[in-house]
Order: sequence, then structure tokens, then C-alpha cells
Amino acid sequence: MKFNSAEVLERVQKKIYDLHLPVPPQPSTEDVEMQLPDDPDKLTSTQLAQKMSRASSWFGYVQRLLGVLESELILLEAEYKIEVNVLGLPAREKLGKVNKDVVESWVLSNHEEVMPLYTRIQELKSIEATLNSRLEIYSKFHQTLSREQSRREMEMKTG
Repeated sequence: MKFNSAEVLERVQKKIYDLHLPVPPQPSTEDVEMQLPDDPDKLTSTQLAQKMSRASSWFGYVQRLLGVLESELILLEAEYKIEVNVLGLPAREKLGKVNKDVVESWVLSNHEEVMPLYTRIQELKSIEATLNSRLEIYSKFHQTLSREQSRREMEMKTG
């Protein structure tokens, strides 16, 4: 029996769906600009709350996307590892003791049917890096606004 990441992913997605967990929807794309004024003090309380809410919404949505992506990536990498190990046996016999990168390169050069799997993994890793970067941006944006909100609250208490 051959490991099939697509079949496993389908079962995993069904199990997660059956949990009936709420998922953050994609936020409205009407105002997607994440820009702070030079002086956050100039934001009204309403503007501050709206920007914080928007940052939180995008943060949650991107976290959701990352979770879905990582779930697929884990399974694809498992399938790829099995394929490379099995198809790499002749390379190990022919080339002797070589590192796994040499075996992987040999498999990719000699078994074009593995290339789509390799390509999909690389695509997902690239998307993952971009999403992680966005997650960091939204987090920093929210933290900055949160500090401004806390500063205002402290001023109200002491003022």
C-alpha cells in the first residue's frame, strides 16, 4: 500500500470539519492598508479600535491559512520522503555512501514523476514564508496600537 497524502489530507480535513470549530473568515478587503500614522496619538479612539480590529481579523485569518497550509505540507513531505527513500535505493547501491541531498538529486533527475510533489512542497514553503511574514506584520501592527490604547487608558486613570 502506498502512502497518499491527498487521501490522508481529505480525512484530516473531515475530522477537523466535524469538530465544528469556528474559523475566522477573510476580512473585508475594502480597506486592507496597514499603515500607522507617524503619531498614533492623532488617531481618534474609534479609528484606533477599528485599526486594532482589522489587524486582529487579518491576523486570525492568516493563522487559519497557515494551519491549512502546514497540514498539507506535513503530509506532502511525508509522502515525498517515502518516495525519495524508496526510489533512492539504486542510487545508494550505485554511488555508495553519499548524503541524502545527493540521493534526492539523483531521484529527482531520474524519476520525473516525483518532481510535481517536490514542486508543490517548494510552493507551499514559499507561501508559508510569506504568510509568516504577514502574520508578524499584523502582530506588530496590533501591538503598536495596543500600546497606544494602554497609554490612553493610563492617562485617563491618572489624569
